[in-house]
Amino acid sequence: MKIAFQNENVTLWHGDCREWSGKADAVVTDPPYPGREDLFPTDAVWPVLRRLIPGTPALLFWPCLADFPCGVPDAVHVWHKSVPIHPRSEVGNVAGHQYERILSYGCGARCEVFRVAAVMPNFAACADELTPHPTQKPLALVGRLLERVKGATVLDPFCGSGTTLIAALETGRKAIGIEIDERWVEVARRRLERWHAQGRLSLTANDRIEARHG
Repeated sequence: MKIAFQNENVTLWHGDCREWSGKADAVVTDPPYPGREDLFPTDAVWPVLRRLIPGTPALLFWPCLADFPCGVPDAVHVWHKSVPIHPRSEVGNVAGHQYERILSYGCGARCEVFRVAAVMPNFAACADELTPHPTQKPLALVGRLLERVKGATVLDPFCGSGTTLIAALETGRKAIGIEIDERWVEVARRRLERWHAQGRLSLTANDRIEARHG
C-alpha cells in the first residue's frame, strides 16, 4: 500500500484493504457487489468487513437481492433513487430497480428511507459531482448517512471515487480511504485536491435533488 494523498484531515491509500491494519471510529462504504470481481474479489469483501466492523459503527451499501453476509444489521435503510435511473444492467442491481439497501451496524435501530437522486450522466444537476466511476454514490446521500455516525475518523475501505472522504470532510470529520484500482485513486485524489483548493465542496441544492413524490 502507498499513500496517494495525505494531510492533517484525510489519508487516501492506493492498495488492497486486506493489508490495512489501522484504526477508525466508523466504517462507511460501498463494497463491490456480488459479481463485480472486476472491482475486487467478491469472496474477499466480507472477510475484510467482518474484521473491521466488530465494535465499530458501520453503514454498508448492499444490493436488495442478497442476504446479510456480515451478520444481521441493527437496521436496514433504503436509498430510493428519486429520478429514473439510467437503463443499464448492473450485477446485483437489476436494471429498473430504483432502490438499494444500506445496512446499519451500531448506528441505531431506526430505519429510514433516503430519497436522493442518483448521480447520472444524463442529469444536468449532477454535472459538478459526476465522475466516471460506475457505482458512484451521491455526496448528499453519504453526507446524510454520516449524520447517523459518531466518531472523529471515518474509514472507507472501498473508497472508489472518494465520495465518502469528501462527505466526511464536509461534516468536520477526518477520513481514511483505501482503493485498489489506480483509476479511481486518481479520481479521488483530484477530488480531494479540489476540495482543499476551494476550501470545501458544498452540499448544495444541486447535490440534494430529492423526489417530490413517493
